[in-house]
Amino acid sequence: MMKLLIKISLFFISILLLQSCKSVDLRSDYLVNNPDQADTKGRELLETSMKKMGYDKFSNTDVYEVTAQFNWKKGWLVMPMNAFPGNNKNDLQFRFATNTFDGQLEYLEGRKKGIIQGLQSWQGYKTSNDKDRFKKHQHDRYIWGLATYHYILESPFRMLEATVIRYAGEKEFENKQYDLVYATWGSEAPNNQYDRWLIYINKETGFIDLTEVTINDFFITMPKGLQHGTVRFDRRETSIGTYLPSKVSIQLLSPKKEESYVYYFTLSEYKFDEFNKDLLYPLEGLPLYGNSKPNEAH
Repeated sequence: MMKLLIKISLFFISILLLQSCKSVDLRSDYLVNNPDQADTKGRELLETSMKKMGYDKFSNTDVYEVTAQFNWKKGWLVMPMNAFPGNNKNDLQFRFATNTFDGQLEYLEGRKKGIIQGLQSWQGYKTSNDKDRFKKHQHDRYIWGLATYHYILESPFRMLEATVIRYAGEKEFENKQYDLVYATWGSEAPNNQYDRWLIYINKETGFIDLTEVTINDFFITMPKGLQHGTVRFDRRETSIGTYLPSKVSIQLLSPKKEESYVYYFTLSEYKFDEFNKDLLYPLEGLPLYGNSKPNEAH
């Protein structure tokens, strides 16, 4: 069975390799046909959605933690795409400093139980048995995973910092009506430097139910066809009044039925400002980058 799954996966990737050699373009027909529009409507939609979901309250916290469990679909688990090996069906705990890229995960179950992997000022670190002693651990998969999932959880308010925000029209999906907002950095056109987001805002609730994204900086080299995915959100109200994700599903390419996922992860027991922020800064002498990357900080 395992050999069959590997063969199927390799065949699928071969098809995707042949499918496209160009950067993925998430711009809608509406956006392409209206290139000179101001970003006012798109930005207003994002701001309104953020407040309806209570992300203005979330953005005012200093730190938070949440328990996560990843569930991978068979076939995909044998691919080298998992940022946190050993996470399948085992609980992890994320701890993050809000509006930064600084955070850590601790394995709560499984063969890696007790191990902590962290990211501070874009420097990876690790500890296991003695949690007071950390060592640098510059492993691309953990650095990518911690930064990416951290950003996804906070994306409704962090997206407002995108340098390009455009209204992208309307779309129906699963009998629901959505306003689309396109957000990126640098230039509106596809490029290999910046990721792009096509955000689906539910017209009835004002919530962000799903987002199409491109990923240029995955921790392994990926064919263009695999650099386009969809993130679907289920949300639940938390103790601070913010509707944060309770389940996040990752799909390949454009939005599909909920069961068509590569993997999903559940999130529970959110806690806010209940631990000392210093816990996330165990390495001495590093500059603070906050919401920037080293080549962006001033």
